[in-house]
Amino acid sequence: MNTSDQEKRQISNLPLEDSVWFIEFTLDDGDSSLQIVDKYCRNIGHIQANLTCNPRPEDILNCFMKACLFPCKGSARRPRHIVLKGELLEQFLDNAFLFENFEQLGVALAGSKATQSPGDVRWRECHFCHLRAEQRLLTYCPMCQAVLYCSSECQNEDTHGSSGLTSHGFWCSKFLSYMEDTAKLSELPFEFSSDTCSPDFDASKYRSFLKDKGVFGEGCWRREGLMSTDESQKHKYGKHIDLDNPYVLPVESCMLDDPLSVDSESSIVDWGSYYESRGIDLSSPIAILLQWPLTVFFIIKYLMNAQILSSDFDHHINIDIIGVEKEVELIPVFKELGNLLGDRVIDIQMFGRHLHHCVREKVWTISNVTITVHNQLYHKHSPQYRAPHLVIGFNAGLAAYSSWIPTIKKLKDMKVPAFFTDYCRSSIELSSLMLQDHCDINVSDPVLNPFRSPIRTTSSDHDLPWFSNAYIFCLEYT
Repeated sequence: MNTSDQEKRQISNLPLEDSVWFIEFTLDDGDSSLQIVDKYCRNIGHIQANLTCNPRPEDILNCFMKACLFPCKGSARRPRHIVLKGELLEQFLDNAFLFENFEQLGVALAGSKATQSPGDVRWRECHFCHLRAEQRLLTYCPMCQAVLYCSSECQNEDTHGSSGLTSHGFWCSKFLSYMEDTAKLSELPFEFSSDTCSPDFDASKYRSFLKDKGVFGEGCWRREGLMSTDESQKHKYGKHIDLDNPYVLPVESCMLDDPLSVDSESSIVDWGSYYESRGIDLSSPIAILLQWPLTVFFIIKYLMNAQILSSDFDHHINIDIIGVEKEVELIPVFKELGNLLGDRVIDIQMFGRHLHHCVREKVWTISNVTITVHNQLYHKHSPQYRAPHLVIGFNAGLAAYSSWIPTIKKLKDMKVPAFFTDYCRSSIELSSLMLQDHCDINVSDPVLNPFRSPIRTTSSDHDLPWFSNAYIFCLEYT
């Protein structure tokens, strides 16, 4: 049973499904068959009946190729791995014919060292069943053009098969409006913005970007561009604090060493005006680190302009930053907040859980900024000596963690100005619904943060525009 070279070429060009398929041989009352199934034992492909009791390597290859070209469900595709089950594995484990042919198809047979796919493949994911595959195997929702599906069945089930917040039917029109924010979120003055704000700027491209800039794995950049498999990703937050060389970039390090003039403080309204005031070239990636102090600066200026803060705020500012994670490793960059507000003394208290022991209950004083780190949930903390003028939570995701509920209730009792940032409007929408239900409190409409990150965060199952500290909203007390 010969397979044509044309079919082989056709299959080797099919999109890859990031999964394992299994080939099994069954014999029941004299009827024999080869069957392709996935890891959930769902039928993938062709069942070839009336075989001999001992199928040949050609039968196995032919069955597989037909399953790729004419699967029972979904588009023509090939898996990354194929496994022979039971007696087939014992019989053909070292079969040279199968190893050679599967390697030609770009599929790894169990035990083979074949390269299944190029290293730069970006795997996407079905929004409903979470099947991973190359993007060309998936299609976008035709209405919102935001989320990806592997089949019309998954799209219909996700849209019409359930109701409420878990249904795409609830989110589809909202996602459409969120997608309209893409251009606005990407409007940044940096020379690299067209690349870093692109929907295909994934983790591997971010790592390459940081390496090109000479900062990957150095100073306060250690948490940037990490993959899930990186060992340092597993370290508790606070393990790496570089007070001596936080920025790594020598030119920027010198420029950021001195306070700004009082006149500059009022003229800084976005990244363009900030870079100009500091004399930093728009090719510099320093905004990735400075988004944190500059976002605080923006919130403070808003509160001062709105005359919300008390008069002593002009001289001494108490700020509580809650729900911290990697912020504790960015302590040195908050010196820039002191530089921007040079005539004020700034006291920052950071609160987070599961922080590294080297930062717990430690105090740093950097110029006119003092930072204390507490390994504690905010609602469990009882301050004895100071009350905050302002509370901030970065990229909070309030709806994702139940521990936020008692913290929000405490803030409601304190009636202190409380601001939060988030990556995307969908997260803020969920947060608003959660706070109404559990805390009887509303949030303001989100405001686009002019000091958001210039790095787009990409997801495997959608193309919604996500940026660190993209939007700012606050709690509304009655």
